[in-house]
Amino acid sequence: MLKFLKDDKDFAAFRTSKSFQNRFLKIRVRYALNQNIPRFGFIIPKKVMPKVVDRNKVKRRIKSILVQSMSKVKGADVIFYPQKGLLKQDFQTLTHDVHELFTKARLWK
Repeated sequence: MLKFLKDDKDFAAFRTSKSFQNRFLKIRVRYALNQNIPRFGFIIPKKVMPKVVDRNKVKRRIKSILVQSMSKVKGADVIFYPQKGLLKQDFQTLTHDVHELFTKARLWK
């Protein structure tokens, strides 16, 4: 089961977090020592994707990737910042991008 960041105080704690990015996706990671379950959040501004349908589609795609690889992810807080061209990418490319960023961030168990 996925856990999500929902409170403003959870998102405010990311000001000093580590950032990783590739061509169409950026993540910010906050490592917690006593956290066993990873939590995820999404920030998709209207300037990046004006349509609600597109923002929700990106969230659904990333969530499905996270469900598939949930058992292999360390406990940390992760925020996703999708970029403009992400909707034009196919699902396999998006999966590869997320896995690549998790490798850079050392989030695999």
